[in-house]
Amino acid sequence: MNNYLQITISDNFRNTELGIFRIKRNLQLPDLTVAELEAFLKNVLLSTPLDKIETRGKNHYFTNDNHNAVLTINSGSLTIITAKKIITKEINGNSNLQ
Repeated sequence: MNNYLQITISDNFRNTELGIFRIKRNLQLPDLTVAELEAFLKNVLLSTPLDKIETRGKNHYFTNDNHNAVLTINSGSLTIITAKKIITKEINGNSNLQ
């Protein structure tokens, strides 16, 4: 991943109405308007450090610890496939990401 591709994805990502509903539910952002959610997602994409973006197969995975979110984006259509909160587990007093 490079900065140019990151910016391209953040400027051109898309979603369906059902996808917007699922993202709001999964990230616990039910009160955001579509415009507010799109601005939030763009911020998540742009503020994700390059070393926290992974490309596997046909998908890009943006892991943003500051926003507690992982976004999965199809590399062909630039559709956000999934959006999940980062879950941390306490193991022997240490916090581990899962």
